[in-house]
Amino acid sequence: MTYKVLAQIKNLFPVIIKLYIPIVILLCLVIFVSSITGVSINSFMNDPSAIARTNPFVGVVSNIGILFWCAAASICFFSFILLRNNSIRNSLQNFLLASGFVTTILLLDDLFLFHEENWNSRSFLFPNITFLSEKVIYISYLVIILFYLAKFRRIILKSDFVLLLLAFLFFGISMSIDFFDISLLNYAIVEDGCKLFGIVSWFGYFSVLCFKAIQLDISKIKEPKSTKPIGASTK
Repeated sequence: MTYKVLAQIKNLFPVIIKLYIPIVILLCLVIFVSSITGVSINSFMNDPSAIARTNPFVGVVSNIGILFWCAAASICFFSFILLRNNSIRNSLQNFLLASGFVTTILLLDDLFLFHEENWNSRSFLFPNITFLSEKVIYISYLVIILFYLAKFRRIILKSDFVLLLLAFLFFGISMSIDFFDISLLNYAIVEDGCKLFGIVSWFGYFSVLCFKAIQLDISKIKEPKSTKPIGASTK
């Protein structure tokens, strides 16, 4: 048993290193950010509801949206790795890789509230940088998205892009309400509801795209030339 465990540790050592080094870096970043912001380390490590002593369901819809962001990014990166081969990387693989990074940017923004005017992460991390306003953040994301769409427009148009179109439609409604401070009776349910519909649509688009791409890649695998069972007599 001991030999088996040691053998597995030896075989999995590269995987263990890749898994644990990012966590070590994260913990070091927590210590660093705590030192420059004055926020206690416990505030970074504990659950928000436990620290604020509030209802654990506070922000549950936002958290569900973040889970969908994370799922979409994971699907893109995993599919990119799965479809990668020894040949030159094709445009679909580049699209999936870029989509994974774009999704991760949107995920981190939603998680750490970089775009918010008040109570945002950037004011804690960069208190002296005043030009990073909400409008600048929005414009930066808009430039990234437009470049991303222009770069991969041919692939997008060849795919089932309706879900992606719906995602941008919902995001546009949500951002318009927030950006122009439009007053509505049920402000939160409309703005954040449209945002959640947009995230789910984004997730759905890449789920369908990656599933079809992997399915097509599997179907292209050549069957063995000989159908004779292994070990059969050659007489």
